[in-house]
Amino acid sequence: MTCRYKGSVRLRRKEVIRMVRSMVAAVAGLKSHQSKMDVIGNNIANVNTWGFKGYSYHFADSMYANSTNSSAGSTLAGAAGGRNASQVGYGSVMSSITNEFGTGAPSPSSNPLDCMIDGTGFFLVGNMVNGTFTNVESSGLFLSRVGIFRVDSNGYLVDDQRSYVYGYAVQEGTGIPEVPATAATYTVTGADVAVSAPVNGVREITIGGVKATTRHDDLEDQIQDWIKAIAGKDIQVTDSTGATVDNPFATYNISLTGYQDAAGGTGGGTVNLTITKKTTGNDSAGATLLGKAFPTPQGGDAILRTTNEGNIRISSVDPVYADELSALQIPIDTETGKQYEIQSYKINEDGTIIGVDKKNRTIPIGQIALVTVENPNGLEKTTGYYYTPGANAGDIGAMKPNGGPSGKIKGGYLEMANVDLANEFSNMITCQRGFQANSKIITVTDEMLQELVSMKR
Repeated sequence: MTCRYKGSVRLRRKEVIRMVRSMVAAVAGLKSHQSKMDVIGNNIANVNTWGFKGYSYHFADSMYANSTNSSAGSTLAGAAGGRNASQVGYGSVMSSITNEFGTGAPSPSSNPLDCMIDGTGFFLVGNMVNGTFTNVESSGLFLSRVGIFRVDSNGYLVDDQRSYVYGYAVQEGTGIPEVPATAATYTVTGADVAVSAPVNGVREITIGGVKATTRHDDLEDQIQDWIKAIAGKDIQVTDSTGATVDNPFATYNISLTGYQDAAGGTGGGTVNLTITKKTTGNDSAGATLLGKAFPTPQGGDAILRTTNEGNIRISSVDPVYADELSALQIPIDTETGKQYEIQSYKINEDGTIIGVDKKNRTIPIGQIALVTVENPNGLEKTTGYYYTPGANAGDIGAMKPNGGPSGKIKGGYLEMANVDLANEFSNMITCQRGFQANSKIITVTDEMLQELVSMKR
């Protein structure tokens, strides 16, 4: 068919389609290069995001159309040889976007509970799961590479997204710190103080059947002289008959805690004394001895309040960590029934969290778990820096950090993003040039079409 205009050319529909095919391929290239630029932009945007893992974009050529089909050759007389297929492609598409799980560089942190994984493992975090469990996949928890940890008001270890951190708790009856030996301490309230009249300026003061001399007129100073006297090793103690007896206070330190003058302010009064055993250990018998030694002015026994009978030293019990997973929490002090009052923390390479309480005791808190994933690229990213197991993640399990492939814990560090800025800028340049080249194909194809429709004989 010819055009009705003189000098026009014969236009075939197939020829136009062939030219448009290059435009279709270029448009496909524009789209795929734009997608790669999206990935590059996301990588650069997260260059300072803790624990971020960079993404790589991969191209794949698109579908092909056969201009000529392949055919096999024949050796028969008069037959032709074989021919390969001639194919024309339709541009490029996305092949895959993969996550690069290489470990980022460590960045020092001032918080001792911050930590990072030097290896391929993941932290296990999420909402509260009551009790213990072993199956990670069915727990509904998240995986994380960011160890920004703190202790909440209930003593639980949580991250900065308010998710509980899971690991292996200290088994009951283990991890108990040493109980140091303490000295017995007793408080005597209202002990009778008898002070004699002065003889040549010297008075005799008696408390609990123990006599001492003093040259003071003031009761408080007289009692202080009595305390100084019984602290000596060579003091002679007599009973009510004047017979010499062993000093019942020789093994104690005694200090003044309060006094009250007798009526009229003469001849003595009452005093409160704190009596402490000079050696550590239990001394429950001392309460009876001291109670009988201090009669009150009314003639009855003095009021004796036992504040501490002393403890013998109890050795520490090494921690044993459970095999089941649970949310990590500061354990209960068996002496007080309350959580230990931890003042400082440290995380070791094996994931064990150690605290130091107000009494300067070392308290094991728990051991952080590491999750191993057979195919990390099968994980799916969720809110923030969390991952959830995808259908292609493979086997997922938890273990105690041991320095193997899953890694070890570096306390006091956070993992930086593993984005290589130099590589990202290089990719950006090549992506930009690829985008420009594809747009140029569209421009040239448009010009060719314009030439074709405007040709005249």
